[in-house]
Amino acid sequence: MVHIPIIDIKNLYNDNPREFLQVDRQIAFAASSVGFFVIKGHKEGKKVGAAARKKMLKVFDIPLNEQRYLWKKNFATENSNLYRGLFPLISSPAKNRQGFEIGPDIARNHDSYDTTDILHEPTPLPKPEHIPEDWVSTCKNYYLSMENIGKKLLCSISRSLGISQTIFLDAFDMGISTLRLLNYPMRLGDNYIEDNHLKRFTIFRGAKYEQIARAHADSGLLTILAQDDVGGLQVKDHNQEWNDVPIIPNSFSINFGGLMEYWTGGRVKATIHRVLSKNQNRYSVPFFLEPRPSTVISPLPIKGSKIFKPFLYGNHLWEKTTKFPENKGLEKLRPPRPITV
Repeated sequence: MVHIPIIDIKNLYNDNPREFLQVDRQIAFAASSVGFFVIKGHKEGKKVGAAARKKMLKVFDIPLNEQRYLWKKNFATENSNLYRGLFPLISSPAKNRQGFEIGPDIARNHDSYDTTDILHEPTPLPKPEHIPEDWVSTCKNYYLSMENIGKKLLCSISRSLGISQTIFLDAFDMGISTLRLLNYPMRLGDNYIEDNHLKRFTIFRGAKYEQIARAHADSGLLTILAQDDVGGLQVKDHNQEWNDVPIIPNSFSINFGGLMEYWTGGRVKATIHRVLSKNQNRYSVPFFLEPRPSTVISPLPIKGSKIFKPFLYGNHLWEKTTKFPENKGLEKLRPPRPITV
């Protein structure tokens, strides 16, 4: 079994380069080997704690017969929101998860964003009577704190790669990171649907489990994940063995996506992971750190890096996201955009 690194990042909040060094080395090793690690010691405080997540997740307490106004257009044709909002249990044949996707407009003025791009779509907000009074401010603080953690990790990676920190930081100016709230309900009675999909169920240590998130690598750059205490998240190691990700209070699981592996010429690894059902109501809150859609992904100034034709992040994101069940059928609504100088 491969040990999943647990890294204290408190020194990334200091201004002393000497204090960065040890943390940078730990992150670089984890990123280039396991591709997955757990961080603790962040200084974002209660803004990203369990109480804040519990409050944000209240969106799933909205009764089914009253939440339709938040659904994506794929599931409620009368709604205008295509990219942001709530995807209900009916979004997949297994009916085993629902999610609410929140964009940067929760945290900052959205007027200067390109409203002609679906990827800049504002988030439909729950009605005040359906959420706690400070729900929006809680989401805002959480979003901004996740951005801060993500940028500190990217700066650390930049230092280890020997590239300017501005390459990543500039890309995330007016980025479109996604705060996703997820609920995997307990599977009982009519809520449980058996099917014959080969990848839905698996055997682990002699027991049969439903894979409520099938084995996959994220498609983007960096994911910061908060688990609840139910568990079930696993990472595949180089020996093709599955390893449980530890649950530590006030920590976050970090993994890199396929685009980060490609962009860094394989120096940062994208790791296969999955979630096994423990037959309990499970919540998780991933934050996908995403740059501007107009960001040009081109070879990094790293010796020996693979040369490839530059492309726009937005085109990459749309091509990947429209393969997910909740976004199926939207492919042609956003034709690839050209690189402009």
